[in-house]
Amino acid sequence: MNNLMKHKKLLIFIVSSSFFTILVIHLLGIVSFSDLVSKEMIKDISIRLVFSIILISIMYFMGYSLFKKPSKSWIYVVIIVVPGLLIALNNFPISAYLAERITITKPIHAVYLYAIECFSIGFLEETVFRGIILIVLLQRLSQTRNGYFMAIIISSAFFGIIHLLNLFNSASVSATLLQVAYSFLMGIMWGVIYLATQNLIFPILLHAMYDFFGQVLFRLGTVTNRFDFTTILITSIFAVIAVLFYLSVFTKIKSSEIKRIYLIDNNDC
Repeated sequence: MNNLMKHKKLLIFIVSSSFFTILVIHLLGIVSFSDLVSKEMIKDISIRLVFSIILISIMYFMGYSLFKKPSKSWIYVVIIVVPGLLIALNNFPISAYLAERITITKPIHAVYLYAIECFSIGFLEETVFRGIILIVLLQRLSQTRNGYFMAIIISSAFFGIIHLLNLFNSASVSATLLQVAYSFLMGIMWGVIYLATQNLIFPILLHAMYDFFGQVLFRLGTVTNRFDFTTILITSIFAVIAVLFYLSVFTKIKSSEIKRIYLIDNNDC
């Protein structure tokens, strides 16, 4: 908190300029796009990105750098990230696409805007659930392997439960509960990736790609029979491999590497 107070004026400037940026982006969106979908995406993108920047700035001024250089080689980082990338790519309805059971009804520029929107979602949600909540839990729970594991589980549970809010957006109970379940599991994977790489950019990008590939055709078009036998089989195989792989990764992460994430570094502030 003392570190934060030292940078109070700079933080006030960041917050003020961020809200001014929201206003500017909204005006640009109104002028540049005529369709309602694009205008809504512009609004949501600007709000999420601005609040993400504010939260990251607060964490940085408190002494937490969420984007540290990994302590291991980039080859190790690639090995850690690739399975998560495959999970994200597999979220795309490939079978339905190849069988031409998809249609895109919105203009092509909406696809690019949706990619940016997914990045803003990943940016904000990873900042909150992995960059803040997970760090707090790592500090509060016992600094042991079991404590670190519980920190990942609890932060991921919060991440899953927050999706119950979709019930207020007319989502069905079954679809919402399914989203809660897979959000919980994805949160665990992204949490392990963060601990292993010590850099939040990897969970952010994987989260964004998972959302984009999984929802772009549903948000901007239609898909028929997404979960056919082939899709369910491949998804199940990937899920089992990912669980075994990331459990193995977690057991090999050193305590010193995890401490780089949740200990305050006064040299960074």
